[in-house]
Amino acid sequence: MTSEPPSGAKASRSDRSSRAIKLDLPSDAGSQPQVTETVEQRIAQELRRLIAEGDLAPGAHLPLRQLAAHFGVSITPVRVALIELAAAGLVVSRPHSGMRVAPMSLEEFEEVWTIRVSLEWWLTRRAVEQVQDHDIEHLRGALEKIQHAAHSQAEWPEYVGHSWNYRRYLYSLADRPQMLNSLDTVYVRSARYSRLMLVGGERINRAAASMEEVHAAVERRDAKAAQEALRRGMEWTMEAALNQFVSDLPATPEW
Repeated sequence: MTSEPPSGAKASRSDRSSRAIKLDLPSDAGSQPQVTETVEQRIAQELRRLIAEGDLAPGAHLPLRQLAAHFGVSITPVRVALIELAAAGLVVSRPHSGMRVAPMSLEEFEEVWTIRVSLEWWLTRRAVEQVQDHDIEHLRGALEKIQHAAHSQAEWPEYVGHSWNYRRYLYSLADRPQMLNSLDTVYVRSARYSRLMLVGGERINRAAASMEEVHAAVERRDAKAAQEALRRGMEWTMEAALNQFVSDLPATPEW
């Protein structure tokens, strides 16, 4: 397993066909304080990314020995990382089946999206109250990536990640690390559903328009307007998803 993801992983998109699993920090890591991470934390972070991006599908097997060989470590740090992911609801253990990526369900979507709306609504207000000119400049660049992804069909698969990078930077300004850590975990669980729903140009463009509305309020430093724009956009996403997911949720293989 030195060059391929664990068994059960989805085929990578064409522009990722040659990508091997890497212990990379998130794409917005440069905007966050740099901290020393343990091997276990870095493995858990990479597996989170693969789950969020859909490269590890629901029900994908996560064999300890193969993962350890791939990451070039012993079984122990891999086991610790998987236990962390299990506590976050991203991985489940079944008798005689080992560790697998957690299945998707309508109930989980309703739960994680409701939590996200609450956390993001609060963090938005606090963040806008703290935003500085250089932060707005950074957010403009992040918004440009959102807009480019929305208007380029080839970039549609990247939209969810670009949207999260914008949000993640904004929320970091709130200076509420525990809430942000909770949101990071919930985001990974919810991103799988966002990617399932945002599959067409009309929906992606509407989502991008919502982010433009949020950003306009941030530029004005209008915290209440930013909160309301965010809430409307997330409630629309939730309603659209609930109308679609019953028939579109991917089947999880029998364990």
